[in-house]
Amino acid sequence: MTTQLSLLLTGVGGQLGRRVADHLLRDSAGASVIGTSRTPQRLGDLARRGLQLRHADFDEPGGLAAAFEGADRLLLISTGAANAGPRRVAQHRAALHACAQAGVRHVAYTSFLDADTSPLTALAADHAATEALLAQGSTGFTVLRHAFYMEMLLSTLPAAIASGRLLSASGQADVAYVTRSDCAIADAAALRDGFDGRRRLDITGPSALTSAQLVERVNTVLGTAIVHVDATRADLEAHFTAGGMPPAMARLLSAIDEGLGQGAMARRSDDFEALCGRRACDVDEFLRLHRDALMAR
Repeated sequence: MTTQLSLLLTGVGGQLGRRVADHLLRDSAGASVIGTSRTPQRLGDLARRGLQLRHADFDEPGGLAAAFEGADRLLLISTGAANAGPRRVAQHRAALHACAQAGVRHVAYTSFLDADTSPLTALAADHAATEALLAQGSTGFTVLRHAFYMEMLLSTLPAAIASGRLLSASGQADVAYVTRSDCAIADAAALRDGFDGRRRLDITGPSALTSAQLVERVNTVLGTAIVHVDATRADLEAHFTAGGMPPAMARLLSAIDEGLGQGAMARRSDDFEALCGRRACDVDEFLRLHRDALMAR
């Protein structure tokens, strides 16, 4: 008798986790699918679709091995940005230790593009530390280095469309935008594909664009007339704040844009297509899909 493969993903209640769970529940014939969350009682819709729910809190490491018990392959979705720094690294360390205790054979981890060399150190450092922990262990692993989520454009483009100007501090650097949905498809594929060695995959979109090229695509696809304006980080932060963006978000996005100008998300890869057997969503398709939200202002 063939033993049923058991696939487990953590953080199943989050934006990425829900998407991964959806793909696994629809396309993992012959496997049982387990999801862990700090609040599994809120995820009844997933339970009704066949997801086995378990409680797991990375700040309570004593219960993690039991939560992971029986899993053959596990997707460790990095914990939220609110935990960034020593706390998040400690959470990931506890999860990886529990994987070893529970006998998990392969761990997939959602990381950050060029985590170990990225100029966006504040965002990448925890991921680089977690990748190092994986390399030090004895378990097989897949590191999925996600590029810059295309959904972030939903925070910046509406104001640019409304004002007719897109300020950017990223200069001539390319950005290989990828959708969160495509990252979820890749994460699910890596969890169930049976690979048992050690690998690192760059999950990017099919093309990389400068901010000026992005403006050209927006104007072509949406029929807008945005002008691209080179700016400093300070200029960009002031622009975002003046447009009504909360100061903390304005600081974050302007810092990210400056990091993009240093090549933080310039790497474009075919790893998504090789893993998933299809091309990732490109910027033109994303713009068409989100036309109403982008043009609302």
